[in-house]
Amino acid sequence: MRDESTELRLRAAVESAPSGLLMTDARGNIVLVNRELERLFGFSREELLGRSVESLVPERFRRGHGGFRSGFMADPRMRAMGAGRDLYGLRKDGTEVPVEIGLTPVATAEGMFVLASIVDITARKRAEDERRRLEDDLRQAQKLEAVGTLAGGIAHDFNNILFGIVGYAELIGKAANPAEARADLEELLKAAARGKQLVERIMVFSRRQPSERRPIEIGPAVSEAAKLLRATLPPSIDIRVSVHPEAPRVMGDATSIHQVLMNLGTNAAHAMPRGGVLEILVEPRYVRDSVVRSHPGLHEGPYAVLVVRDSGVGMDAAVRSRVFEPFFTTKPTGAGTGLGLSMVHTIMTAHEGVIDLDSAPEQGTRVTCFFPALGASAEEERRQAEDAPRGRGERVLLVDDEPTLASMNKRRLESLGYVVTSDTEPERALETFRSGPGEFDVVITDYLMPRLAGLDLAREVHNLRPGVPIVLLTGYMEELPEETIRAAGVRRLVNKPVTTAELGAALRAILDAGDPAAAPRG
Repeated sequence: MRDESTELRLRAAVESAPSGLLMTDARGNIVLVNRELERLFGFSREELLGRSVESLVPERFRRGHGGFRSGFMADPRMRAMGAGRDLYGLRKDGTEVPVEIGLTPVATAEGMFVLASIVDITARKRAEDERRRLEDDLRQAQKLEAVGTLAGGIAHDFNNILFGIVGYAELIGKAANPAEARADLEELLKAAARGKQLVERIMVFSRRQPSERRPIEIGPAVSEAAKLLRATLPPSIDIRVSVHPEAPRVMGDATSIHQVLMNLGTNAAHAMPRGGVLEILVEPRYVRDSVVRSHPGLHEGPYAVLVVRDSGVGMDAAVRSRVFEPFFTTKPTGAGTGLGLSMVHTIMTAHEGVIDLDSAPEQGTRVTCFFPALGASAEEERRQAEDAPRGRGERVLLVDDEPTLASMNKRRLESLGYVVTSDTEPERALETFRSGPGEFDVVITDYLMPRLAGLDLAREVHNLRPGVPIVLLTGYMEELPEETIRAAGVRRLVNKPVTTAELGAALRAILDAGDPAAAPRG
């Protein structure tokens, strides 16, 4: 009687369990289910008993499931299933449900059985997705707020660039000798390059997509951000900047490093409401094994280090332990999103770097960002950029509705060794290509043109001769969808203004690759 009573209590516990319970034998056949499991998967008890547990596994995961089961039976112990990956169950109606599974071995006189506890985590996944979406929206809002805050400094900088372009253009017109004109032209090109970089920085900073990383000098990016900090922080804060001349290059993007410093600088300012000293240092540092052991994520080797140190109120241990959490803030409601240091942490992770924070009440805060160093020198990088890859007599069809730009780019390409046919009328250029599709090795077209836009021209060219390399030149600031570019047959998107070296590198890359599958941006 006691055994029957115990069995009844056990059955009642199984039936009333809030999670789905399922038991299988050593071969993976289902021998027990409870009411919650029937509800979760939409099968009746009678339909499940005797079936293989693989029937509840989506097809895309089914192939490896038998191996997981065999591994468990070889070492039967209580464990959570699927650590580090998402698990899904297959319902009777064919839909998938995200689940969390716990496995418990049950040894009996009849052999080894496995009891699986299955929990539907749809609501949790939905909440996590919503949290990630909200974080992304708030990050975007903060970025746009930062753009607005810095608009005055950016406008001032851009006006200086334009002033330099106008001034040097006037000097060239009055130059007394070719050497003087050449020097002025170099300054004019430098000013134009600064304008291009500034526009790119504004656009990348305000977009959602991640920035492209490339070898850069961290010092200039920090110095430029420090100038904007000086324009936005109160004069009671003394900003001291020191950039070591031997700070190594890093693989990164200047916009993100700019964002790191703006966030750290703004946070430091909030910690000094009555003024103080904000130190910004960039220096080389070789991290040795003794430091690596106390800083997970670091490895022995050279780094470029950004240090931001303030003389503010500091943080206690409780605040320090949470500063990198999204939405955590010590500021009053409405005074901050709590995403500043979280964003810095995310950017450092994307740069394969490490962030370290040291602070104590009334002793200020020091934040150290470790960026892995690159080997080659900046001078070597500049020489490589100036040594434009040359053509080998390839035939180019160049289309640009601006006669000045068409003429200039024709001369540039011919100086690199290409044979160029140029046209300012896109319809006429299309007829030229249609009359001899095999006579050209590559097509270069502007994006915005009257009557026949660059993408439309590219599609027509691609239809006439699939696989012909097409380069799209654009000064358009909106993001062009990658699938649209690829569908038009465009193999490379190049942003204006473009140097001879950049144009030569883009052409050489697609002509040498010979693979039309991708449309990278360059």
